[in-house]
Amino acid sequence: MSEYRHGRVSRPRRPWYAKALGIKHLYLSNLACVLLFEGTVGLGVLMALTELVSWWVVLILPLSVAAMVKLNDLVAGALSRHG
Repeated sequence: MSEYRHGRVSRPRRPWYAKALGIKHLYLSNLACVLLFEGTVGLGVLMALTELVSWWVVLILPLSVAAMVKLNDLVAGALSRHG
């Protein structure tokens, strides 16, 4: 940690998806963030275009995946403190 404070090593930039969700205990790569956000939007659009689901799924699917990722981060944080 002191290497970061003294400027010897630059901090890795976190993807905006991880920043927006406030992820603290999980490391999400750029590829994982693209798959989690844009992949779920694309899947929702594809399912809506094939009329398998309503168009509301295009909004609900990314939000539900984001909620599950945040819940996973909270569980990982709880387990790292107690384990």
